[in-house]
Amino acid sequence: MNEATREILWNANSLANVIAMYATFAFSVVIGFNGIFRKVELWAGGKPSSENLGNWSDRFFTLFDWGMRHKGVVREKSVAVAHSLLYIGFIALLFATTMVFIDHDLGIRIYKGKFYLAVTILSDVLGFAALVGCAMLAKRRYFSNTKRLHNNFADFIALAVIALLIVQGFSLEGLRIHATNDPWALYSPIGLVFAKFFWFLSYDATTAIHFLMWWFHTLTVFIVIALLPYTKAFHIIASPINLYFKNSNRAKGELKSPGDIEELIEKGEDFSLGLDTIKDYSWKQLMDLDSCTSCGRCQSVCPAYNSGKQLSPKWLILDTRNHASALNASEKMSKSIMPNFLVKIDKFLTEKLFLKSSGVRKENDIFKADGEYRGDNVKIHDSINDFGADAEQVISGGVLNPETFWACTTCYACVDACPVGINHVDQIIENRRNMVLMKGEVPTEAQTALKMLESQFNPFGPAEDRTNWMEGLDVPILKEGDEVDYLYWVGCVSSFDSRKQKIAQSLVKIMNNANVSFGIMGNVESCTGDPARRLGEENLFQMLVKQNIKNISKLNFKTIVTNCPHCFNTLKNEYPEFGTTETPFKPEVMHHSVLIEQLMKEDKIKLKTSKEEFTFHDPCYLGRYNDEYEAPRSAVKKASGLKILEMEESGNKAKCCGAGGGHFWMDMKEGERINVQRTEQAMETGAKNIATACPFCMQMLEDGVKIKNLEEELRVRDIAEVVAEQLID
Repeated sequence: MNEATREILWNANSLANVIAMYATFAFSVVIGFNGIFRKVELWAGGKPSSENLGNWSDRFFTLFDWGMRHKGVVREKSVAVAHSLLYIGFIALLFATTMVFIDHDLGIRIYKGKFYLAVTILSDVLGFAALVGCAMLAKRRYFSNTKRLHNNFADFIALAVIALLIVQGFSLEGLRIHATNDPWALYSPIGLVFAKFFWFLSYDATTAIHFLMWWFHTLTVFIVIALLPYTKAFHIIASPINLYFKNSNRAKGELKSPGDIEELIEKGEDFSLGLDTIKDYSWKQLMDLDSCTSCGRCQSVCPAYNSGKQLSPKWLILDTRNHASALNASEKMSKSIMPNFLVKIDKFLTEKLFLKSSGVRKENDIFKADGEYRGDNVKIHDSINDFGADAEQVISGGVLNPETFWACTTCYACVDACPVGINHVDQIIENRRNMVLMKGEVPTEAQTALKMLESQFNPFGPAEDRTNWMEGLDVPILKEGDEVDYLYWVGCVSSFDSRKQKIAQSLVKIMNNANVSFGIMGNVESCTGDPARRLGEENLFQMLVKQNIKNISKLNFKTIVTNCPHCFNTLKNEYPEFGTTETPFKPEVMHHSVLIEQLMKEDKIKLKTSKEEFTFHDPCYLGRYNDEYEAPRSAVKKASGLKILEMEESGNKAKCCGAGGGHFWMDMKEGERINVQRTEQAMETGAKNIATACPFCMQMLEDGVKIKNLEEELRVRDIAEVVAEQLID
């Protein structure tokens, strides 16, 4: 042989064999395509979501970064190597198969010479790497007791089939090398090793075994193609598509708006807000459901799940997916355009393979979930009801228990952890929105806060008491026509709560020390509406927004500064949508940690150093929602002269304090207290002080310290207090 190559379909190239192969292949492709198309039909039936369209070039970069480079997957070191070996090996084997197809089926002779040798050795080495990856993933699932992974049987089948395909390929290669005495065998090192196992076989025995093995391998591949849409391997297709459409036109901290509710009411037309039934989900939200890989990363970082409450973001997605899949398979969502026999095949495979492998059983045309299958948190066993009978079945209170949605603190950890672009928080808040606005279903404890917001524009007390905190301080109250650099948005909790007032007083002390030009709105300021919106009361939120924008527009300033991350996020990310041509809203919005850092860098404030040891708690609405981690740490480091003693979970992995999503006004009595768990993490650092940059976090951590009887050992302060204490006049 003068040029390096090999005979494609060696020992299986007879006309009858080739016809049988292509006929079987065509059948498997029809079944597989039908399954994929039926899922696309489900997505296409979702409501429009224009915010996930446009910016096409940016989306390609996101797809490359998250879909091809697997940025989201490799962030977790324990799985990065194994998944990378499997992923890269799979790509190499797929590339080699494609080259064979181009050469043999398209008649373009490229599988020869140095290119052939390069492809051969790479596919051998990387194919073996994929086999190693399978073994590492199997060890993690079955010997490392990774509790967030629930689907042991389905995972076993997936890994076993991948390993089987690779071993089949190497066996076929080894048999061919043994029979043909391939002169280029050194470029197939793994195949050559396999060939050594067949040393005792005669030529006839080798070709016979090779032929049987070839058909075994071929049928295995075709079965995988046919059943791909009905296994978790479907994420190979769904996840990259979902990642392409991952980014919305909203900021991370901005919830999806249903439009101006006042205008909707004035039109006098019937309308529904939020998510009620599966028919209310957008195409992107339905795509989210099918993209889930069941990896459990969202669940492992969820403070509600880890404190024993009735929420697992993973099962929220999977349960809703199973409901949608069951309905779609029975054409209860919409009529399919596929032939009836293919619809029946899809229904059979969906119910008998896909749903059954998800711990679902069918009884009298409805579906039930196996509780114990769902994990160690027993509350999750009861979070799912009967489902799949009717597309009109409500999600909250029908498919899922309402507590599933009310347990969420909107900390965004699940969304941040998800490697395939699923937004759990959007689905949770929109279900809340429907419960509150369309059905009047609000947790009893939250009702009081919402009523106070409606009557006196804050959830704490009489509006005339809003400025009591500034007694004895030099704090200008701005009037129309006044002009300052900074409008200090004090926020409700820092205005009314005696402990949190010290944050406002400290920040005023810092700004006066630095000769900053600032003022406040006084009693005209009202709640930004963050708690109302997160609790689902969108109408009240929009009323507060319009009122605040009207009052803010009368003042002259350059920047809004606030010490509350919730106010910061709402003013920065959500208010601009509600500005009008008459009252636009486009100011710079700054968190007080950034202002303090800026004043320190400009040498406008000088600090003593205390040598106190601090750990820092990252507020979710400052960190994960707005990517600000360094500014508050800079303030603490400057004031203490020491490095931060970081908790086990910090930065973008920081554990929530438990107050977000309206939970400051709700006491979830089931399970452990999230704030106590966070306090324990702070205690483990050995630091004597906890610094934070959010009044709500301060309250939760101080409560945690009291519950743990650590008042003598741990002191909780806002960064403004820490800096103010060290100011040099």
